[in-house]
Amino acid sequence: MFARNASGQEMNPGKAKNKYEMKMTSFARSRHRHLLAYPGMVLIAWVSTASAIIAVPSLAQALSVDVHAHRGGAALAPENTLAAVRNALALDVDFIELDLHVSRDGTVVVIHDATLERTTTGRGFVRETALADLQRLDAGRWFHARFAGERVPTLREVLEAVKVHGDDRVRLNLETKYDARGPAPPSNFEELVLEQVRAAGLSGRTIIQSFHYPSIVRVKALDSSITTAALRSPLNPPLDPVADVRAARADIYSPGFRLVTREVVEALHRAGIPVVPWTVNEPADMERLLTVGIGALRGDGIITDHPDRLIQVLRARGLRR
Repeated sequence: MFARNASGQEMNPGKAKNKYEMKMTSFARSRHRHLLAYPGMVLIAWVSTASAIIAVPSLAQALSVDVHAHRGGAALAPENTLAAVRNALALDVDFIELDLHVSRDGTVVVIHDATLERTTTGRGFVRETALADLQRLDAGRWFHARFAGERVPTLREVLEAVKVHGDDRVRLNLETKYDARGPAPPSNFEELVLEQVRAAGLSGRTIIQSFHYPSIVRVKALDSSITTAALRSPLNPPLDPVADVRAARADIYSPGFRLVTREVVEALHRAGIPVVPWTVNEPADMERLLTVGIGALRGDGIITDHPDRLIQVLRARGLRR
């Protein structure tokens, strides 16, 4: 009789998929009674090679969960601004998630929408506005008067801010934005982004993500070492998330959090694919994601407008200092 994992599946020693399964199948051969703790479970075994291992889910299944500050932490500071970046750095997040567009004169800038109205004092499309005009706009007052004067930053400015901060643990999650409601980005969009990331020496600390999968494919074609993430909207759920990620040549699956179930997480984890759901702002939803297995694979994370709340949830579970 072989050891069984938390899903109740037998684990053949000749087909053990990872070091934990190898350890458990080896343990099943033992003639001694043990009590062992493995990630996400407590294992109890008795004497005899014929005895089974009983797997009992633990209360804290997650090993580690990366905190991704969505748009820099959009509930705490004006999104996609240097003020948001500085606040996220002060909170000691793992990733700062930001959105990228290109100005009329070919500069990569940090802003979510294809248009300027919602988060700045300007009007029109980002793609049709020169950098000098973009940086004359106020991108902070709409959020709160104390942020008046915040500007639309360039990617270069954000990279410099992260470097100057000096904490090598902090990483970036950059989304290449393709919005059908506005002009298309230039054909060398991904190349512009990668050139700046490389010049800043942050290639190993950056994820490039997109809903537009051809963008991810181009990133991988330009630099196969860059980590990429396939975003997926709940409005367009995939039939097979693993196939979805593979088709995009991505390394990470990043769905709207309501698409995340235990079965989805387990299927992706079996394929070695981390899961990073968005945008998770309520502690109850954060807790549910941890319960269904987010955090059981290195690289798992949660994208949130409230990184402060997520850090508190993780601390309460003993998953963060």
